[in-house]
Amino acid sequence: MNRKQLLVAASVLIAVAAVLFAISRRRGTDRAPAGIVSARGLRFILDGRPFRFVGANVSVMYRDEDRARMPETLRQAAQMGIKVVRVWASGEGGPSDVKPIGADFNDWPRTHSFRNRANEWNEAEFVFLDQVITEAARNDLRVQLCLVNWWRDTGGVTQYLRWAGVEGADDDQQPFGINEEKAMQFYTNETARSLYRQHVQKIATRRNTVTGLLYRDDPAIFGYELINEGKCVTGRWDERRAWVAEMSRYLKSFDPNHMIAPGVWGYRTAAERREWLKDHALPSIDYCDVHNYPREDRDTLVDSPQALGEFIANRVAAAGAVNKPLVFGEFGMALDGFNGASQLDWYRAYFDHTARDGAGGAMFWIVTPDPNRGYGVTYSTPRDAGLIAEIRGASHVFSSLVNATPAPGLLDPEKHLVPRQLAFTRSEIEEGLLPKIIYEPDGRVLYRFAPATVARGRFEKLGGGSGYIWGGGVGFFEFLVPGRDTRRRVGEIVVRGHIQPVMPTDAKNDWVRTRVTLFVNGTDCGSRLIPWEDPKTPLIQEWKIDSWSARLRAARGLPFTIRFEVTAESDWLYGVNISNWPKGYDAHDATPVEVELR
Repeated sequence: MNRKQLLVAASVLIAVAAVLFAISRRRGTDRAPAGIVSARGLRFILDGRPFRFVGANVSVMYRDEDRARMPETLRQAAQMGIKVVRVWASGEGGPSDVKPIGADFNDWPRTHSFRNRANEWNEAEFVFLDQVITEAARNDLRVQLCLVNWWRDTGGVTQYLRWAGVEGADDDQQPFGINEEKAMQFYTNETARSLYRQHVQKIATRRNTVTGLLYRDDPAIFGYELINEGKCVTGRWDERRAWVAEMSRYLKSFDPNHMIAPGVWGYRTAAERREWLKDHALPSIDYCDVHNYPREDRDTLVDSPQALGEFIANRVAAAGAVNKPLVFGEFGMALDGFNGASQLDWYRAYFDHTARDGAGGAMFWIVTPDPNRGYGVTYSTPRDAGLIAEIRGASHVFSSLVNATPAPGLLDPEKHLVPRQLAFTRSEIEEGLLPKIIYEPDGRVLYRFAPATVARGRFEKLGGGSGYIWGGGVGFFEFLVPGRDTRRRVGEIVVRGHIQPVMPTDAKNDWVRTRVTLFVNGTDCGSRLIPWEDPKTPLIQEWKIDSWSARLRAARGLPFTIRFEVTAESDWLYGVNISNWPKGYDAHDATPVEVELR
């Protein structure tokens, strides 16, 4: 290593040591400078006292009419009882750069970017952000600053990649105009990361041109969100987590006083939940963040206010598992409500559950002067008077329950590993449920089950058709081996299954595995790590069971169950697909599940 490399390495070590010292110092004393909100366990703390809040995203940054009414919007937000507002401290590119799609064209042409080109900053936008923070402080509001957007409406990730020479991340033919495989390079491309670090440094080291305060010393700043809804392709969690770790440490090297959230949106499955926990357990991350829009986020299965309560409880429990406060950073509902419940019903459930379950903050989308804005809560007409009264009431509830923490049941990590499951049970006497039974001349008894003969199932997702049944994520399928009128000696039980993983839509075949455990009448008989199979060479999973209790029950001719389960503790959580044999494969007329008594 030459002298230059030694100096660079030494500088990196010093910077990392400084960040770790600042983090340990903050956490060791649990104190922040006067007036600055900090995190202590599951609570936010302000000047030694618990701080909980109703918050809102506010429309103040981009459209000219919104900017002109910024002071009014912040004043109206404060009058609703809101304590924290979320604003964009980012925006990249100009009219010839990455464009929005769909309704996001309402903010086009883009005339208020923070950065016009990779090497050209727009100081006027930073000055306007200074004014927003100052105006928020006048209204006793705190500001959460979001530092980049995954989506295209403000330039965001795809604009950074275009500047870095990566083309095609913005793709109008893809859902929401993002090619996720290419957009993932934002986390790993050194040029894109360097450009983002420049923006982070510029924000974190800024001195407010109105108040003269350095951002790092400003009590009006609640905290930073590294990215808005940063997504990740299944199986590439480490790439995003490394980016979160790097950028949060880098930000803290300039501003050790304010809190940081990753901004990775949330999770829908037990597998994603596990990764979300790892992201938020990073020592340079201070609090957790989740978004939900019931009408759009169908994969979360939030189809009723009651289901919203279950969603909230599970996320509160997840934050409890890493012992950090939780903010629901976005929630929205249209004027006509959803699935038979009114807009007011949904908002009431949202605030009631977040307040009762001990969330640190509950924010919604979006306070705006524009009554035509999607999911907008507008103060400029009487239309939303009832909703605004509900928001104001929720703020009083949060203030009165400022010491509320999650109930003990929510802090039991074993009870909340799976976000939500679907289930079914079929009658034991239902026609077609029983297997085909074969008595072999040599004394063996074979029970052959078609996929449709499954007696019970519970998975995060369920589906099936002619010749197959599948369950996604964590869960089980259970088959009933019927009783016999005769007894016989059973020296061994053999269970075979044609089982495959259930592929996430964005994963590659050669990556996906699933860990399936066999239970015979409730007894754990071991697991198999099952890869995606080549259709030309189907995989047969086989278990040989010599358990005395299982053999005794089978010998007496009593009914028993076999269960193929992906447990919540498994290392690979990608479901069970039980299907008939591929066309052309000689399976000797066997069905995909077989139990043999020897």
